[in-house]
Amino acid sequence: MRNNGKLALIQTVFATLLVIFACSQAYGVSLQEEFDQLCIYTQDAESLSLDKLKELVVGCDLLQKKIESSDDEKKKLLLFRLNKCRNFFVYMIDLKQEENSGTMQ
Repeated sequence: MRNNGKLALIQTVFATLLVIFACSQAYGVSLQEEFDQLCIYTQDAESLSLDKLKELVVGCDLLQKKIESSDDEKKKLLLFRLNKCRNFFVYMIDLKQEENSGTMQ
């Protein structure tokens, strides 16, 4: 019986640690950090591929939904800044597509 009790305790501790780790992964990155991870690419946008720029626009859209549903006190500021980032990525996509179509003619 003692071994079953120890095994149950170990399993409980392990399960608790898994839950804590999963929660920290899900909530470990703040909205600000996610914003920073996306918008850092504005510095190098000219050298990015079309696919990467499109990926960043999708990332901005996903983050916008997260921010809108959050109760973060910096919500308005993050949305404003994220919109500027997204618009810049879209601008760069349009510019690169124009360049590509111009070279094909």
